[in-house]
This record gives sequence, C-alpha cells and structure tokens, in this order.
Amino acid sequence: MKQCLMGLLVVLMLGLTLSAAEPTKGGTAAALELLTVMKMDKTLADSMEQMIQLQVQQNPGIAPYKEVMRKFLMKYMSFESLKGEFARIYAEEFTEQEIRDMIAFYRTPTGAKAIAKMSILMAKGSQIGAQRVQQNMAELNEMLRVEQERQQKTQPKK
Repeated sequence: MKQCLMGLLVVLMLGLTLSAAEPTKGGTAAALELLTVMKMDKTLADSMEQMIQLQVQQNPGIAPYKEVMRKFLMKYMSFESLKGEFARIYAEEFTEQEIRDMIAFYRTPTGAKAIAKMSILMAKGSQIGAQRVQQNMAELNEMLRVEQERQQKTQPKK
C-alpha cells in the first residue's frame, strides 16, 4: 500500500522527465520563485491530504494509520523537503526566460485560478486513475498470473 501511494504521488505530483540540461543559478533562482508563486507548499500539502483520504476511502482498514501516513509524507514529500529538487528539475526542463514567463502567467487572475484548482484537479485525476485500475483489476491479475507462469517455465530447473 505504501509503495502504491508513494508511486502514485511521485507520478502525479512530479510528472517530470529527466533532462541532460544543466540548470543555471539564475534558472534555479527563478524556479524557486515560480514554486513560491505557484504556492507549491499548499498544493503539495493539499494533494497529500487528498491522497490519504482517497487511500482510506478505497481501503477503510488503513484508517487507523492515517496519522502515520501523514507524518511520513510530510517528512519525505513536503514542499520543504523537496523544494531544492523541484527547483532543479524545473530549471533543467525550462529556460530561465520560460520560467519567468510562467511566473508572469501565474500572477494573472487566470494563473491564480489555475493554482487554486491544481490540487482539486490532481485529486480528481487520482480518483479517475484509481477507479480505472479497480475496474480492470481482474485483467491485471490475469496478466500477472500469465507472466508468473511464463517466468516459471523459463527458469532453469534445480
């Protein structure tokens, strides 16, 4: 369960690819400003809370462990613990000018609305993904069973 939650959080919150570009100091500073303008601290905190609620909703047996999950996620997935890495990856993926353009956008009314809705959109996206997996769990289990059989057949006999 923890692996699912962490994997889902990483995929949903980061959604990033690796790049060979080396960030500049100006790009990294601009990225930190962007993250502040985007209110990434609040967005991450809200997203973590929504993910915990979704996990409990899907598996009520883990309800007594909500606080443990919350503490763990705050330790490793909070903005404070990730901001340096977030700034680096934004600076790798975008030029300093592109980051400055994003800052300008997020300071507009439409940009501010996008920021305010970000955690809601991420939560709704998570729910869609979780529902899709649940709806097709039988197919996944069958695929896993077939692969397990294939691997057993290809392993050398002892």
